[in-house]
Amino acid sequence: MDIGMNFDLMTEKLTAYQISRAVDISIDQAQSIIDGQADLEDLDQETIDKLKNLNDKLMN
Repeated sequence: MDIGMNFDLMTEKLTAYQISRAVDISIDQAQSIIDGQADLEDLDQETIDKLKNLNDKLMN
């Protein structure tokens, strides 16, 4: 699922720990998303919305 996020930009600026704290997921889950091992479709809509919001803030 393409949700229009730039994980490269996100990981240049934030660690998996920071991402996990920002969107309230585990560090392992954040790292799996960064590594492309986790499927974003498995995330709940609230987490996806938080990731989009975080991405938007980083891009501005």
